[in-house]
Amino acid sequence: MAKSITTASRTICRMSVLIFVILAYLYLPGAQDFFDAGITYLRYRDFEGMRQFILSYGPWAPIISIALMIIQSLVPFVPGLIITITNAWIFGWQYGALYSWIGALLGAILDFGVARWYGRLIIEQIVDNKYLSMTDMFLQKYGLLAIFLTRLTPIIPFKVVSYGAGLTTMPLWRFVIGTAIGQAPAIILYSILGQNITHHIRITIAVTSLLISICVIACYYGEEVKRRFFSDKNK
Repeated sequence: MAKSITTASRTICRMSVLIFVILAYLYLPGAQDFFDAGITYLRYRDFEGMRQFILSYGPWAPIISIALMIIQSLVPFVPGLIITITNAWIFGWQYGALYSWIGALLGAILDFGVARWYGRLIIEQIVDNKYLSMTDMFLQKYGLLAIFLTRLTPIIPFKVVSYGAGLTTMPLWRFVIGTAIGQAPAIILYSILGQNITHHIRITIAVTSLLISICVIACYYGEEVKRRFFSDKNK
């Protein structure tokens, strides 16, 4: 009986949060315009439009850039790299990288939470429990390293990793640590690139190739990396 009440309370809580977000989007003044404008600049890779949009908020510009990074994490096929490069262009690579890192981490946590709250219940209904248990066991053992390696590689969609991890029983703290460390090299490199260059495709490809090479090397020495940097000292 108590378990049923707890489950019902959680369901009500989840639905309440979802309804609140929908109502905020529909009726909060300026919310739709902000969301639509930001996503449009991102979708069309309009660096100059994005720069002007962020700067239009004056001293709130850093908060706006972080908010945009969080919002884009929820929208399919919208690259956060545009914000990373634009942030470096506006704030310089050091502060730009910091704002992009914060926004990307918060966006990843949001995606993880959405998948954990709303997706896990659906997955449990359509996927055999045996396979879920195998996946959960794998991520319990290698999850932190797996998240770290996938964050190093720009060609692996950020959102897919976040939602996928949220559908498992991986602890949030492992996901956060793997994401926080793994995303840093790419953000720093693209920020340095974006401080002065916004459209140099050759350099972008070179940076991406460098990150992929780092990921391949880390995979090859995976056990050593796990032992040195991701060992669970609590065990």
